Amino acid sequence: MRQEENKVASAMRSGFTLIEILVAVAIIGIMGTVAVMNITANIEKAKVTATKEAVVNIKNAVINYYMQTKKYPSDLRALITASGDEEPILDGGEGALEDPWGTEFKYERTGKKIAVISAGPDMSFGTEDDIRSDKVAK
Repeated sequence: MRQEENKVASAMRSGFTLIEILVAVAIIGIMGTVAVMNITANIEKAKVTATKEAVVNIKNAVINYYMQTKKYPSDLRALITASGDEEPILDGGEGALEDPWGTEFKYERTGKKIAVISAGPDMSFGTEDDIRSDKVAK
């Protein structure tokens, strides 16, 4: 009989306590939160990098448009519109004219100086986080 009692007692002590389970769940929750925060930060950095490349590419497309037509485009939509037998200068259609946050790029020209501008993460032009082709490190 004593041997059976030892087996029952041993089986009851071999499981996890409620406290141990709660601690494990809390640790998993903290690790998950840290992972999500890191992923979100990396996604934002990737959007900024992609936007910097896009403003330079669009600026180059504006220059290419000028070289082909001897005039600057009235707006950026001219770059995605095919003319006659010519292919559009900028591939990607309407999506090529929007930054990763869904805001359309702006185009400024002063004489021969060209700037393509993204409103940046805050989606408002004229703020500190704007991404400009004339300010992107080459």
